[in-house]
Amino acid sequence: MAIKDLKNYEEWLLGCRFCPMCKPAAEVANVTCLESHTTRARAMMLWRVVSGVADFTKRDAELLYQSTLDSISEAWCVSHYPVSSYMAAARALVYKKGLAPDPVRNVLEQTMLSISDTETKDAKRILLASEAYELGNEALLKPALALLEKAKVLMISSGAIFYSLGAIDEAAQQAKSVVEQIQLSGAREVVADGPVTLWAVRYVYPLLGVEFPSNIKLTSITEIFEQEGMGAIEGNADIFREKKVLYHDSRCCCHLADEPAQDAAIQPGYRGPEETMGKGEVYEAPRRIIDALGMERVFTVWTRSLSRSCGADDGLWLTYPELAERLGLKLLSQAEELGVEILVTDSLLCSEHLKRISSNGRIKVLWLPEINT
Repeated sequence: MAIKDLKNYEEWLLGCRFCPMCKPAAEVANVTCLESHTTRARAMMLWRVVSGVADFTKRDAELLYQSTLDSISEAWCVSHYPVSSYMAAARALVYKKGLAPDPVRNVLEQTMLSISDTETKDAKRILLASEAYELGNEALLKPALALLEKAKVLMISSGAIFYSLGAIDEAAQQAKSVVEQIQLSGAREVVADGPVTLWAVRYVYPLLGVEFPSNIKLTSITEIFEQEGMGAIEGNADIFREKKVLYHDSRCCCHLADEPAQDAAIQPGYRGPEETMGKGEVYEAPRRIIDALGMERVFTVWTRSLSRSCGADDGLWLTYPELAERLGLKLLSQAEELGVEILVTDSLLCSEHLKRISSNGRIKVLWLPEINT
């Protein structure tokens, strides 16, 4: 695996520029109603750049960042064109040319390349907390630490936000720093605090040429919850039983899954089964926990690999917070229409973003480990 230049995606850009079929899955375009926010419009712009017809304008560069990396369009596409990969390649090119918009540069400057000041030496188990780092609040990890016996926290940028915003060299530096600190700790197990952290290590690091040590077990807080925490929540089961719940998957789960959505899932009026929207443990594990508590999971086609962003993905909540808020409010509004009482996600970033913008309080938002508290 390796990061490819944008020119390597010309074939797919040519196809996408003529195809409007993923519009129903559009995230930002479905709240702004702007054609320029669609995948097709971005592909048309990128094809013009790759073919030498035009170069990036200031607005072109801005449009590349007024979205997520857009894996929902990739999952919706019957041919599964590599939309998120060419979006990442385009951002890398824009960043390299020094054309990244001011909000993007400001976020990257403020994020900095981080080294954890937490003592992790002689740790048997480390909680790799890059979602908490992006939020800037270690206290949010309390529910996760309740599930982890004697774990030490490594609160540090995983490099995910650098990669997502096109700063590839910085992402590689941060990835190397993370691996070095884990190796120095002597830990035998690393637990990701959420899917963004897990995506960084399992998907992004190989693209950056950074190898995670094969002798160290890498798992997620969701897996730990299912394996070690279910007994502790039996006393709370009555609180959740028969509650209508919507489970939200963050964008990056698409690249941690075994399969994206099948063709049947994008047909009008489709009613399941849910597994046709994507398969893999990243989807199944949290749902098994919810089902074990007796919650009633509400059906929607906008789930698994077809999950629309809540706004917290790929740094959007930091670069264009107004757009991110509109995405989150759209998700909450749709959940309310479905009669949802609780929205659960295993992404700390998603849960905190949704809690922050949820003003009416009609839907309770929970980070999955909070079920244990």
